[in-house]
Amino acid sequence: MHYLQRELQEKLKNDSEIWTFLQQSCLDGIWYWDLEDPEHEWLSPEFWQLFGYDPETKSHTPESWFDIIDPDDKQLALENFEKHLADPNHPYDQVVRYRHADGSTVWIRCRGLALRDAEGRGIRMLGAHTDLTNFVRENDRRGKETARLAARLSAVFNTAHSAIFGLDRARNIVTRNPPARDLLGHADDDANVPWPSTVHFLDSADLKPLDASNDPINRALAGARLGGEVHLMTLGDDTERARYVRISSAPVDGADSDIHTVIVMDDVSEQEKNRQQIERQSRLDALGQLTGGIAHDFNNLLSTIMYANSMLLEEQQSEHSARLLKETQKTILRGRDLVDRLLAFAKQKPQSPKYRNVGVLLEEFFKLAKPTIEEQINVDIHVDGPELSVLCDQHMLDNVLLNLVLNSRDAITRSNEGNKITLSASEVTDEAELAPLRNANLGAMRADQRYVKLQVSDNGPGMAPEVRRRATDPFFSTKSSNSGTGLGLSMVFGFVQQSGGSMRITSEPGEGTQVSLILPMEQQSREEPAAPTGEVGYSGRGETVLLAEDEQVLLLMMKEQLESMGYVVVAVGTGVAAWQLIESGLEFDILVSDVVMPGGVGGFELVRRLADTHPQIPAVLLSGYAGYSAERRDDVDATHLAKPCPPETLDATLRQLLDKAANRQG
Repeated sequence: MHYLQRELQEKLKNDSEIWTFLQQSCLDGIWYWDLEDPEHEWLSPEFWQLFGYDPETKSHTPESWFDIIDPDDKQLALENFEKHLADPNHPYDQVVRYRHADGSTVWIRCRGLALRDAEGRGIRMLGAHTDLTNFVRENDRRGKETARLAARLSAVFNTAHSAIFGLDRARNIVTRNPPARDLLGHADDDANVPWPSTVHFLDSADLKPLDASNDPINRALAGARLGGEVHLMTLGDDTERARYVRISSAPVDGADSDIHTVIVMDDVSEQEKNRQQIERQSRLDALGQLTGGIAHDFNNLLSTIMYANSMLLEEQQSEHSARLLKETQKTILRGRDLVDRLLAFAKQKPQSPKYRNVGVLLEEFFKLAKPTIEEQINVDIHVDGPELSVLCDQHMLDNVLLNLVLNSRDAITRSNEGNKITLSASEVTDEAELAPLRNANLGAMRADQRYVKLQVSDNGPGMAPEVRRRATDPFFSTKSSNSGTGLGLSMVFGFVQQSGGSMRITSEPGEGTQVSLILPMEQQSREEPAAPTGEVGYSGRGETVLLAEDEQVLLLMMKEQLESMGYVVVAVGTGVAAWQLIESGLEFDILVSDVVMPGGVGGFELVRRLADTHPQIPAVLLSGYAGYSAERRDDVDATHLAKPCPPETLDATLRQLLDKAANRQG
């Protein structure tokens, strides 16, 4: 055994400092050097095995390892060695490179402790090696991977379509990619520039800048994580060039980063316009569903009142009572017309188009609208030719024109700008306006269909671009909450579309507003003759009517009404009950049924089953909801009547169907 090895073993038994040093060093090799006789140094077997050598072939001298240590690192080790001998507080601790037997590099953390005599002079040097090769190689691999990742991120950052900003706490742009520069209109590539004061985020309703607490940049810098919020952004005061941007943000963790928040923006102006168009249509559809449901129940109520009122009129009444009942009947019919208009607006009921002379229409409308217009506002009417006529639902057109005139009136009176409203009519001759209409109505209108343009214009304050763009959105309004519903122009838009026409709004701030309605026309007016008036007697001859209606009060009223007309009535409250009677062999002459009934057998299904088993028996379907598609009605062999149906109309329909059935059987 080498004498230095024996000496070290003896010291390990008696010197706890040496043991602690070795224990904490996680050794991959030990060396023990005699500083009094420097030619002698003991090197542990692990020392040589770490470098791929057989310990038996190596001598225990410093020169044995001088040839395999990197020259630069050997110089560093010697310098630290001299400093450690001179000053015990200077650590002997460095990372050095050795050449492995296979030619590869081995990274070693080399630490040492000088053992001193009573005078503090170093007489021995104990050293320990720790292999760092795997750590260094992994660190090098990670460094290269980090560099590759940084290159990839840089490529993504600079080629991404999204605008990406890195902001510091002071609202300065630390970094940004090319789309970010383009979005803000910057041609330079300077970093550390302030966020532009010309960038404003607007309230899309009134185009006013958002307050500081709602500004998305302020919120992002305050730590909020924006998850794809869409905002209307403009550069400077040019709202005409405003664009919609989708904004996402996230704070950056890490105290050593100069980037506090990352903000990502995408220009989604086209997508947002499409989304708003779809949302507008969805609102109209939802409103239509709501209107249809309300109309169904409201028409049932009107029907009940109508039949009760009609039967009272048939009884002997005083002149005063009879007059009140007749006025009630007129009110019921007006309520029915109101529901019809609501359904037409919501596209839940087909319109009743008629031809009407435009000049006459506007003259009568002027009489209707004049009392609602302030005296200081002038209303002019211009019609380009007495032969102009328009094809549409006349009641709806009156409502539409009144809505437009009142909008102009309100704009003038609220702003104190302007004093004139003009209604004009002319034939559309511009092929650029006619071609889209003819293409849109292909198959529904003649190829040579002519169109008339009705315009309502004013010299009031006009509209901002964003307000003009959203003017036909359901529930959008610039009026106060207690003076506008936001449905007016959306009703106009729906009416024009349903009439096979188009609508255009022309307006600029300070230049007034012009709303153009383009509707089908004919050169010669074809007014429909007025309906004949006069008392008509009921025509029931004892025929049996099977009546199915789930509204119990209405069922009672209809039963009494039909019986007063001369019919025998079998009344049931559901389609299921009616079908059970039919299956049991009930003999009856005609079926009168509601459409929507509980139990799984509605009016349509009941008529289909009746047609399969009793094809000779006619059927009448009554409904307060007119939104059923033509396809759904076409496969049902029944006459459709809308609630509330006047008794005379119901009686005439029953008589016609019964006579037709009798003729077929005869």
